Amino acid sequence: MSSENLEVPSPLLKKTIRRYDIDWLRVILFGLLIPFHVAIGIYWSTYGAEINPNVEEIRDKNQLEFIDESNDYSAESVTFTSMILHWMHQWRLAALFMISGMGTAFAFKSRTWKTFLKERSQRLLIPMFFGAWTMGFIGSIILGDEKLEPMSLSISFLEGIVWRTLVFWIPIFGKLIALGHLWFLWNLFQYSLFMTPIFHYVSKHPEGNMARFVQSFFTIPMSSGILLILPLILSLTEILFKPWFPGYIGVGYEWFWFFVFFAFGYICIIAKEYYYNFLNKQRLNITVITLLLTLIFVWIRLEQHKTGIPYIDGGWLKNGIVHDKMTFFACLIHSFHAWFWCLTIFSWGSFFLNKSSENLAYLNQGVYPFYIVHMPLTFAGLRLSNEFGLKNYPAIVFSTLFVILTCWIFFEIVRRNKVTRFLFGIKEKKTKG
Repeated sequence: MSSENLEVPSPLLKKTIRRYDIDWLRVILFGLLIPFHVAIGIYWSTYGAEINPNVEEIRDKNQLEFIDESNDYSAESVTFTSMILHWMHQWRLAALFMISGMGTAFAFKSRTWKTFLKERSQRLLIPMFFGAWTMGFIGSIILGDEKLEPMSLSISFLEGIVWRTLVFWIPIFGKLIALGHLWFLWNLFQYSLFMTPIFHYVSKHPEGNMARFVQSFFTIPMSSGILLILPLILSLTEILFKPWFPGYIGVGYEWFWFFVFFAFGYICIIAKEYYYNFLNKQRLNITVITLLLTLIFVWIRLEQHKTGIPYIDGGWLKNGIVHDKMTFFACLIHSFHAWFWCLTIFSWGSFFLNKSSENLAYLNQGVYPFYIVHMPLTFAGLRLSNEFGLKNYPAIVFSTLFVILTCWIFFEIVRRNKVTRFLFGIKEKKTKG
């Protein structure tokens, strides 16, 4: 989620190249978070039946959109809208972790490891804890979990600070309860922390063995390093970890899977011009392969629905399977599908979006505040849709516009004060002179 100066030093061109496309993709992919979270509250009832505008329709039809308690993103519906949501969920977060890895590569250009970790703590942990304490509490009020009495609210808020801070450290389930949607920040901090020794080494030896090893993935004949070896590494994390535990909110196999995407984002920037030359040369081939993989992914998702075995979501040990041919195949397709969608997004992004704009810096500053506050506002938008009798796509459109508008008003307020900028992770403006 870093919004550092996205500039690629090119030894071939002997100049610095600004990468506006990565900034734009960061804004766009985080922007998709709002309609996605709105839609899963309507079609999967992820946040409970009370604020779901479609609840009566789902009950009447006795459909399966109601969420499995074990996984917030594995509703078994295979309706058109649900399949779009399933498909989007497979690559959007992966691409964001890649962008975050790219951001760390840019950040380490002019920083020591101590400065880097200090900045990571300030821009990730402070907003994470403050957001969990405040937005989690506000969300519980909107969901109707709190008594609307001043004394009761005050006590609940203070208790929430204590229990969220304590529960947060419990492995696997702690961050689900304490952090909610802010789990992304915690994963990103962990990945940054664990990768810091490598960041430090490469920054000290930019033309050393490590950098040359990274670049070698982009020079293997027929681009097989990028098109085959890297997604096989991703698949290996699924093969090793996916049978045991479903992946959701960055735990289970997803913790390792997203870590690899983060690392891959970093090595793409370390590879410098090799990476962007690859995207330019292979753009059409990547796109065609991605579409074919999407068709196979849809087929596997339908097989999951038919058999009840969670090929995509993971945790099929409960079905008495560690691995069989289908689970191995599903691991390969799932990782290749996500990887190629990331390559497709970045390749076309580099083609269309590598342009400066007066609005880009403003939008980049809004990413953190929008992300932190959007969830309770999503609850509010869904509740209003319910009150107004809106359902299905009208409810999605209304709730999404409501969340965007209220997030923007909030951002305009907090960006004007130094303290609130710090608490919501807005990077301080550079002063001239």
